[in-house]
Amino acid sequence: MLKPYFDCRNRCVCYADASTGLVEHEYKHVKTSTCIPIGGIYRIERENTITILTRISEREFQINSYKTAA
Repeated sequence: MLKPYFDCRNRCVCYADASTGLVEHEYKHVKTSTCIPIGGIYRIERENTITILTRISEREFQINSYKTAA
């Protein structure tokens, strides 16, 4: 089941399913999807914010999100 994930500015950056590794991302009518393995990462940059999803198991993703210098 896809679950929403949020960045440090509390914006939804993607939907992901830890059991399958499926990650779906949509921004300004551009859609992408990928499947990442356990230990794999997915990096999203948006308006001076970087969010990194790491699939740590079949149950969860680890989220690391931070603002960059403008």
